[in-house]
Amino acid sequence: MEMKNIEHLLRSFRDDLPDDSRTAAAIDHNARLEEISELAEAEGFHKFASVLFEAEQEALRVGPAAVEDAATATEMFLREARKDLPEGGKTAAAIDRSASWEEISELAEEEGLHQIASVLFEAEQEQLRTPASTVSIR
Repeated sequence: MEMKNIEHLLRSFRDDLPDDSRTAAAIDHNARLEEISELAEAEGFHKFASVLFEAEQEALRVGPAAVEDAATATEMFLREARKDLPEGGKTAAAIDRSASWEEISELAEEEGLHQIASVLFEAEQEQLRTPASTVSIR
């Protein structure tokens, strides 16, 4: 994930946090990703912490392997997020049938699942920046 995408993800997640959250305060003060991730984990935002961890790891990698790992991380995030979704929801059904990230993202946004929508938006943007011959992503 490029830095501007990480910043977008942070802003999007921040909008859903209460003002008294330590994670929110860290985002507001432009803390390091590592610190934000640790605070998010401590406050129970496990999926968000996981995404930040993956972003940190991705920043250490370069080339096609980084994109493939990002796609794998996105798929893992979806599987984990699905566990917390109620049966009968549109987003859950889309994940279950392996719909495109774009479709899942749109449904998640409709259902107010902003974190899922934001993660998928970032993954879609990364996919668009990568030559099609390099990686095959949903």
